[in-house]
Formats: sequence, structure tokens, C-alpha cells
Amino acid sequence: MSTRSSAPPKPRTQGPVELVFAATFGLLGVTVSAWIVGCLIEIAGSYLLWQNQGVRHAQSIVLQDLNYIAAAPRSLLVRDTVAFSREVATWVRWPYERLGVLRWYQKTHSAQPQAAPAAPAQNAGNAAMRGIGRATKDLQRVATEWLVMSMFVAQDVVLRLCIAAFALPAFALACLLGVIDGLVRRDIRRWTGGRESSFVYHHAKRYTAWALSGGFGLYLTWPFGGFNPAYMVLVFTVLVAATLSTTVGSFKKYA
Repeated sequence: MSTRSSAPPKPRTQGPVELVFAATFGLLGVTVSAWIVGCLIEIAGSYLLWQNQGVRHAQSIVLQDLNYIAAAPRSLLVRDTVAFSREVATWVRWPYERLGVLRWYQKTHSAQPQAAPAAPAQNAGNAAMRGIGRATKDLQRVATEWLVMSMFVAQDVVLRLCIAAFALPAFALACLLGVIDGLVRRDIRRWTGGRESSFVYHHAKRYTAWALSGGFGLYLTWPFGGFNPAYMVLVFTVLVAATLSTTVGSFKKYA
């Protein structure tokens, strides 16, 4: 019985339309995941890390991002970065206002709890009802506080997306620099008879994708203040340029 040797199937290449859809849904997935993780961190931190601050901590992070944006009022893509960022933050606030979440929050947090009179033994049922009413009000206060926290976290994520969009020219320049440096190194290696390694190429390609997606998602979910986004832009532009240079420099036709 003869066995027929079959070549391993080649991986299917994606076209430009598929790449655009994949990048769009990938960015959407990273954004939604960052918002969900940020909400969980903010809610847990309000009980563990920054107690007695509640909504004020999430609001302070948004104000910090606006101050960082105000430090660079112009970009190659947007003429007035401050006005654009405030408008985007208003878009995020709009559904919470339309659904009445902010009014509900103000109502539950402005009402002052009244001291209940001492109930006699025969009014134990009324005391139980008052206890249920107080528990319901406390639950409403917590629910509205979490919803407002989610609004500020969403604003924070969107503002950081705006910061990343403002820094796109720097990332494009880093990619161009990495490609040019990689092509020069590749030509030098080929003409000097250097050793080619597909192992380096595939791993550098994987690290380039991480530098563009993983580190960006980490920046979106960072819950602590005091992190200047200029450092994020500097670090990840260097990482992208280095990994892209290694990827292009180690590329060979038959990998």
C-alpha cells in the first residue's frame, strides 16, 4: 500500500478588507475590555485602596487626563485637542444623562437619613419594614455610585484613546524608522553572507503585535493617577521601532 506525502497546508493570507475589519473589531474589543476591567478595579479600589473617596477618585483620573491633554493643545490630526477631548467626554456622559442615572445619583446622595423613633414591641413589623426601606435606599446609593463610576471610567478610556490618536504621527514615524532600519540591516546581512533565522523573524513579529496591542490595553486600564501619557508614547514608540526593525531585518523570502 503506497502512502502519498502531502505538503503542510499554507496559512491563508488576509486581504486588506479583512485586515481593516480585524483591526476595527480588535480595537473595539480592547476598548470594551479595558472599560469592564477598569470598572471592576475602580469598584474594588473604592473599598480597598482609596476608601472614602468613591466617585471622586474616578473623577480625579478624568481631570488628570484632561490636564495632560491641555499640556499639548495641538496635534497634527486635531487643531484643538482640549476642545475635542471635552466634546468626546460629553458624548460619553450623554446616555447617562438621558437615562436619568445622574439625577438618580443626586437624589439618592442628597437625601439625608432621618433618625427613626424607637418602636415599641408591638410595632416590630413596622420596624422590619423601616429596616427593609433603609436597606433598599443603601442599595440604591451603592448602585448609583457604581454606575457613575462606570461613566467616569468610560470617559477615562475614551480620553486615553484620544491621547493615543493624537500620538499616531509619532507611532507612524517610529514604524517608518523601524522599517528603514530593518531594510538596511537586511541588505547588509544578505550582501555579507550573514545567517538568516526564521525563528527571530516570527518571534519579533509576535512582539511587534504585542507592543501595538497589549501595552496599549494596559495603558487604557491603568487605574492609578500620576502617569504622564508622554512616557507611554515614548516607551511604546521605541518598542514598536525596535521590534519592527528586528522583524524586517530578519525577514527572508522562504521563512
